[in-house]
Amino acid sequence: MRRSTVADHPFVNAVRYALEYAGLGNVLAPFPIRRLARPWTRSELPPAGEKRIAPPDFIGVGTQKSGTSWWTGLIEAHPGVAQNLFKRKEMHYLTHFFERPMTAGDIETYHAAFARPEGMLCGEWTPNYLASPYSIRRLQQAAPDARVLVMFRNPVTRYESGFNHEFKQRFGGMLAAGVRRQVIKGYALRKESIWNGMYAAQCDTLVRIIPRQRLLVLQYEQCKARPTEMIARTYRFLGLHDSFVPEGMQTPVNVQRQVTDPLPDETRGLLTEIYQDDVKRLKRMFPQEIDLKLWLGFEDASAT
Repeated sequence: MRRSTVADHPFVNAVRYALEYAGLGNVLAPFPIRRLARPWTRSELPPAGEKRIAPPDFIGVGTQKSGTSWWTGLIEAHPGVAQNLFKRKEMHYLTHFFERPMTAGDIETYHAAFARPEGMLCGEWTPNYLASPYSIRRLQQAAPDARVLVMFRNPVTRYESGFNHEFKQRFGGMLAAGVRRQVIKGYALRKESIWNGMYAAQCDTLVRIIPRQRLLVLQYEQCKARPTEMIARTYRFLGLHDSFVPEGMQTPVNVQRQVTDPLPDETRGLLTEIYQDDVKRLKRMFPQEIDLKLWLGFEDASAT
Protein backbone atom coordinates (compact mmCIF):
# COMPACT_ATOMS: atom_id res chain seq x y z
CA MET A 1 0.00 0.00 0.00
CA ARG A 2 1.25 3.49 -0.87
CA ARG A 3 2.54 5.55 2.05
CA SER A 4 3.01 9.32 2.02
CA THR A 5 6.56 10.47 2.63
CA VAL A 6 7.44 14.09 3.28
CA ALA A 7 10.91 15.55 3.85
CA ASP A 8 10.42 17.05 7.30
CA HIS A 9 13.66 18.01 9.01
CA PRO A 10 14.62 21.38 10.51
CA PHE A 11 17.75 21.66 8.36
CA VAL A 12 15.88 20.74 5.16
CA ASN A 13 13.20 23.29 5.98
CA ALA A 14 15.81 25.97 6.71
CA VAL A 15 17.41 25.43 3.30
CA ARG A 16 14.00 25.50 1.64
CA TYR A 17 13.13 28.83 3.23
CA ALA A 18 16.54 30.29 2.35
CA LEU A 19 15.95 29.42 -1.29
CA GLU A 20 12.50 31.00 -1.15
CA TYR A 21 13.87 34.25 0.23
CA ALA A 22 16.62 34.20 -2.43
CA GLY A 23 13.94 34.16 -5.11
CA LEU A 24 14.74 30.65 -6.29
CA GLY A 25 11.59 28.94 -5.05
CA ASN A 26 9.89 28.77 -8.43
CA VAL A 27 12.98 27.25 -10.00
CA LEU A 28 13.98 24.72 -7.38
CA ALA A 29 10.68 23.86 -5.69
CA PRO A 30 9.67 20.24 -6.36
CA PHE A 31 6.61 19.71 -8.53
CA PRO A 32 4.30 18.76 -5.61
CA ILE A 33 4.94 22.23 -4.14
CA ARG A 34 4.53 24.03 -7.46
CA ARG A 35 1.24 22.19 -7.93
CA LEU A 36 -0.12 24.11 -4.94
CA ALA A 37 0.73 27.43 -6.58
CA ARG A 38 -0.81 26.93 -10.02
CA PRO A 39 -2.62 24.37 -12.18
CA TRP A 40 -0.38 21.86 -13.86
CA THR A 41 -0.09 21.73 -17.65
CA ARG A 42 -0.39 18.79 -20.03
CA SER A 43 3.37 18.91 -20.61
CA GLU A 44 3.97 18.18 -16.91
CA LEU A 45 1.90 15.01 -16.96
CA PRO A 46 3.72 11.67 -17.05
CA PRO A 47 3.01 9.75 -20.26
CA ALA A 48 -0.31 7.88 -20.23
CA GLY A 49 0.67 5.20 -22.73
CA GLU A 50 -2.29 3.01 -23.61
CA LYS A 51 -4.26 3.98 -20.52
CA ARG A 52 -7.80 5.28 -20.81
CA ILE A 53 -8.28 8.99 -20.09
CA ALA A 54 -11.52 9.84 -18.29
CA PRO A 55 -12.81 12.03 -15.46
CA PRO A 56 -11.94 10.81 -11.95
CA ASP A 57 -14.28 8.16 -10.59
CA PHE A 58 -14.02 9.51 -7.04
CA ILE A 59 -12.90 12.72 -5.37
CA GLY A 60 -12.33 13.14 -1.65
CA VAL A 61 -12.97 16.72 -0.56
CA GLY A 62 -12.25 16.87 3.20
CA THR A 63 -11.22 17.24 5.83
CA GLN A 64 -7.63 18.18 6.60
CA LYS A 65 -5.81 16.09 9.27
CA SER A 66 -8.72 13.67 9.59
CA GLY A 67 -7.12 10.45 8.39
CA THR A 68 -7.61 11.04 4.68
CA SER A 69 -4.07 9.95 3.71
CA TRP A 70 -4.64 6.70 5.59
CA TRP A 71 -8.03 6.12 3.97
CA THR A 72 -6.83 7.00 0.48
CA GLY A 73 -4.05 4.45 0.86
CA LEU A 74 -6.60 1.77 1.76
CA ILE A 75 -8.73 2.69 -1.26
CA GLU A 76 -5.73 2.56 -3.60
CA ALA A 77 -4.69 -0.80 -2.15
CA HIS A 78 -7.80 -2.35 -3.74
CA PRO A 79 -6.95 -4.30 -6.92
CA GLY A 80 -9.70 -2.44 -8.76
CA VAL A 81 -8.14 0.99 -8.18
CA ALA A 82 -5.24 2.63 -10.03
CA GLN A 83 -3.29 5.67 -8.85
CA ASN A 84 -3.46 8.85 -10.90
CA LEU A 85 -0.52 9.63 -13.17
CA PHE A 86 1.15 11.84 -10.55
CA LYS A 87 0.79 9.08 -7.96
CA ARG A 88 -0.36 11.78 -5.58
CA LYS A 89 -3.30 11.70 -3.22
CA GLU A 90 -3.83 15.48 -3.33
CA MET A 91 -4.12 17.17 -6.71
CA HIS A 92 -5.27 20.67 -5.60
CA TYR A 93 -6.23 21.40 -9.19
CA LEU A 94 -9.77 22.61 -8.56
CA THR A 95 -8.67 25.28 -6.07
CA HIS A 96 -7.04 27.34 -8.82
CA PHE A 97 -10.24 28.41 -10.57
CA PHE A 98 -11.66 31.19 -8.46
CA GLU A 99 -10.44 34.42 -10.07
CA ARG A 100 -10.80 32.90 -13.54
CA PRO A 101 -13.27 30.41 -15.01
CA MET A 102 -12.46 26.77 -15.66
CA THR A 103 -12.34 26.28 -19.42
CA ALA A 104 -12.96 23.16 -21.48
CA GLY A 105 -9.20 22.91 -21.93
CA ASP A 106 -8.65 23.07 -18.18
CA ILE A 107 -11.11 20.24 -17.70
CA GLU A 108 -9.38 18.11 -20.35
CA THR A 109 -6.06 18.67 -18.59
CA TYR A 110 -7.59 17.60 -15.28
CA HIS A 111 -9.05 14.45 -16.81
CA ALA A 112 -5.72 13.56 -18.39
CA ALA A 113 -4.17 13.06 -14.95
CA PHE A 114 -6.56 10.17 -14.29
CA ALA A 115 -5.53 7.93 -17.16
CA ARG A 116 -5.94 4.38 -15.93
CA PRO A 117 -6.01 0.80 -17.26
CA GLU A 118 -9.34 -0.22 -18.69
CA GLY A 119 -11.77 -1.42 -16.05
CA MET A 120 -10.03 0.25 -13.09
CA LEU A 121 -11.10 3.22 -10.99
CA CYS A 122 -8.97 6.31 -10.39
CA GLY A 123 -9.36 9.41 -8.28
CA GLU A 124 -7.90 11.87 -5.80
CA TRP A 125 -8.49 13.23 -2.29
CA THR A 126 -7.68 16.91 -1.69
CA PRO A 127 -8.84 17.78 1.84
CA ASN A 128 -9.05 21.54 1.31
CA TYR A 129 -11.67 21.32 -1.45
CA LEU A 130 -14.44 21.31 1.16
CA ALA A 131 -12.97 24.34 2.96
CA SER A 132 -12.87 26.21 -0.39
CA PRO A 133 -16.57 26.07 -1.39
CA TYR A 134 -15.98 27.29 -4.94
CA SER A 135 -13.94 24.10 -5.49
CA ILE A 136 -17.14 22.06 -5.07
CA ARG A 137 -18.72 23.99 -7.93
CA ARG A 138 -15.63 23.30 -10.05
CA LEU A 139 -15.78 19.63 -9.06
CA GLN A 140 -19.34 19.37 -10.34
CA GLN A 141 -18.29 21.13 -13.53
CA ALA A 142 -15.24 18.92 -14.17
CA ALA A 143 -16.50 15.54 -12.89
CA PRO A 144 -20.30 15.56 -12.66
CA ASP A 145 -20.54 11.79 -12.15
CA ALA A 146 -17.71 11.35 -9.65
CA ARG A 147 -18.40 9.81 -6.26
CA VAL A 148 -17.54 12.28 -3.50
CA LEU A 149 -16.09 11.34 -0.11
CA VAL A 150 -15.62 13.37 3.07
CA MET A 151 -14.20 12.30 6.42
CA PHE A 152 -14.82 14.25 9.64
CA ARG A 153 -12.86 14.19 12.88
CA ASN A 154 -13.54 15.77 16.28
CA PRO A 155 -13.04 19.43 15.28
CA VAL A 156 -10.99 20.28 18.38
CA THR A 157 -8.43 17.51 17.86
CA ARG A 158 -8.48 18.30 14.15
CA TYR A 159 -7.70 21.94 14.96
CA GLU A 160 -4.69 21.00 17.06
CA SER A 161 -3.28 18.67 14.40
CA GLY A 162 -4.11 21.04 11.54
CA PHE A 163 -2.61 24.09 13.24
CA ASN A 164 0.59 22.18 13.93
CA HIS A 165 0.74 20.99 10.30
CA GLU A 166 0.22 24.43 8.80
CA PHE A 167 2.61 26.10 11.23
CA LYS A 168 5.32 23.57 10.39
CA GLN A 169 4.71 23.93 6.65
CA ARG A 170 4.94 27.71 6.72
CA PHE A 171 7.46 28.38 9.45
CA GLY A 172 9.34 25.14 10.06
CA GLY A 173 12.54 26.49 8.52
CA MET A 174 12.69 29.82 10.30
CA LEU A 175 15.60 29.87 12.70
CA ALA A 176 14.22 32.55 15.02
CA ALA A 177 10.83 33.96 15.90
CA GLY A 178 9.87 37.20 14.19
CA VAL A 179 7.04 39.69 14.05
CA ARG A 180 5.84 38.41 10.66
CA ARG A 181 5.55 34.88 11.96
CA GLN A 182 3.64 35.97 15.05
CA VAL A 183 1.22 38.11 13.05
CA ILE A 184 0.43 35.33 10.58
CA LYS A 185 0.13 32.80 13.39
CA GLY A 186 -2.17 35.00 15.43
CA TYR A 187 -4.43 36.28 12.69
CA ALA A 188 -4.42 34.33 9.43
CA LEU A 189 -3.31 30.86 10.52
CA ARG A 190 -5.47 30.65 13.64
CA LYS A 191 -8.60 31.79 11.81
CA GLU A 192 -7.90 29.42 8.93
CA SER A 193 -7.47 26.50 11.32
CA ILE A 194 -10.72 27.29 13.12
CA TRP A 195 -12.60 27.57 9.82
CA ASN A 196 -11.29 24.20 8.67
CA GLY A 197 -13.31 22.61 11.49
CA MET A 198 -16.58 24.39 10.70
CA TYR A 199 -17.87 21.32 8.93
CA ALA A 200 -21.58 22.10 8.66
CA ALA A 201 -20.93 25.59 7.30
CA GLN A 202 -18.69 24.09 4.61
CA CYS A 203 -21.21 21.34 3.86
CA ASP A 204 -23.96 23.83 3.02
CA THR A 205 -22.39 24.19 -0.41
CA LEU A 206 -21.57 20.48 -0.68
CA VAL A 207 -25.10 19.18 -0.06
CA ARG A 208 -26.63 21.86 -2.28
CA ILE A 209 -24.48 20.87 -5.27
CA ILE A 210 -23.70 17.15 -4.87
CA PRO A 211 -26.64 14.70 -4.94
CA ARG A 212 -26.83 12.66 -1.75
CA GLN A 213 -26.49 9.34 -3.58
CA ARG A 214 -23.05 10.44 -4.81
CA LEU A 215 -21.80 11.42 -1.34
CA LEU A 216 -20.17 9.18 1.28
CA VAL A 217 -19.75 10.68 4.76
CA LEU A 218 -17.22 9.00 7.05
CA GLN A 219 -16.23 9.65 10.65
CA TYR A 220 -12.56 9.20 11.46
CA GLU A 221 -13.24 7.79 14.93
CA GLN A 222 -15.58 5.12 13.55
CA CYS A 223 -13.02 4.21 10.89
CA LYS A 224 -10.33 3.82 13.56
CA ALA A 225 -12.58 1.69 15.75
CA ARG A 226 -14.02 -0.51 12.96
CA PRO A 227 -11.68 -0.23 9.96
CA THR A 228 -12.67 -3.50 8.26
CA GLU A 229 -16.35 -2.64 8.35
CA MET A 230 -15.86 0.96 7.24
CA ILE A 231 -13.45 0.25 4.38
CA ALA A 232 -15.87 -2.41 3.09
CA ARG A 233 -18.59 0.25 3.15
CA THR A 234 -16.27 2.57 1.23
CA TYR A 235 -15.53 -0.07 -1.38
CA ARG A 236 -19.26 -0.73 -1.89
CA PHE A 237 -19.92 2.98 -2.33
CA LEU A 238 -17.26 3.13 -5.05
CA GLY A 239 -18.71 0.08 -6.81
CA LEU A 240 -15.83 -2.23 -5.82
CA HIS A 241 -16.16 -5.72 -4.40
CA ASP A 242 -16.03 -5.46 -0.62
CA SER A 243 -14.47 -8.84 0.17
CA PHE A 244 -10.96 -7.46 -0.27
CA VAL A 245 -9.20 -6.72 3.04
CA PRO A 246 -6.13 -4.46 2.68
CA GLU A 247 -3.02 -5.01 4.75
CA GLY A 248 -1.83 -2.57 7.37
CA MET A 249 -5.18 -1.05 8.21
CA GLN A 250 -3.93 0.07 11.63
CA THR A 251 -0.52 1.31 10.43
CA PRO A 252 -0.04 5.05 11.11
CA VAL A 253 0.27 7.19 7.98
CA ASN A 254 1.62 10.71 7.52
CA VAL A 255 2.64 11.18 11.16
CA GLN A 256 3.67 14.79 11.73
CA ARG A 257 6.48 16.23 13.81
CA GLN A 258 5.04 18.32 16.67
CA VAL A 259 6.30 21.92 16.47
CA THR A 260 3.56 23.78 18.34
CA ASP A 261 2.73 23.67 22.04
CA PRO A 262 -0.18 21.48 23.19
CA LEU A 263 -3.47 23.32 23.59
CA PRO A 264 -4.12 24.57 27.14
CA ASP A 265 -7.29 23.16 28.70
CA GLU A 266 -8.90 26.61 28.68
CA THR A 267 -8.29 26.98 24.93
CA ARG A 268 -9.60 23.48 24.29
CA GLY A 269 -12.77 24.37 26.17
CA LEU A 270 -13.12 27.60 24.19
CA LEU A 271 -12.82 25.72 20.89
CA THR A 272 -15.42 23.20 22.07
CA GLU A 273 -17.79 26.07 22.77
CA ILE A 274 -17.06 27.69 19.40
CA TYR A 275 -17.81 24.48 17.51
CA GLN A 276 -20.95 23.42 19.43
CA ASP A 277 -23.59 24.89 17.13
CA ASP A 278 -21.80 23.78 13.97
CA VAL A 279 -21.47 20.22 15.31
CA LYS A 280 -25.19 20.17 16.11
CA ARG A 281 -25.97 21.17 12.53
CA LEU A 282 -23.59 18.56 11.18
CA LYS A 283 -25.39 15.89 13.19
CA ARG A 284 -28.73 17.04 11.77
CA MET A 285 -27.28 16.93 8.25
CA PHE A 286 -25.88 13.40 8.63
CA PRO A 287 -27.72 11.77 11.55
CA GLN A 288 -26.79 8.19 10.61
CA GLU A 289 -23.14 8.84 9.79
CA ILE A 290 -21.96 10.96 12.75
CA ASP A 291 -21.79 9.44 16.25
CA LEU A 292 -21.23 12.30 18.68
CA LYS A 293 -20.55 9.92 21.53
CA LEU A 294 -17.14 9.47 19.88
CA TRP A 295 -16.32 13.20 20.05
CA LEU A 296 -15.14 14.27 23.49
CA GLY A 297 -16.90 17.48 24.50
CA PHE A 298 -19.77 17.06 22.02
CA GLU A 299 -21.54 14.03 23.49
CA ASP A 300 -24.58 16.07 24.49
CA ALA A 301 -24.89 17.94 21.21
CA SER A 302 -26.99 15.20 19.64
CA ALA A 303 -29.70 15.67 22.28
CA THR A 304 -30.56 19.18 21.07
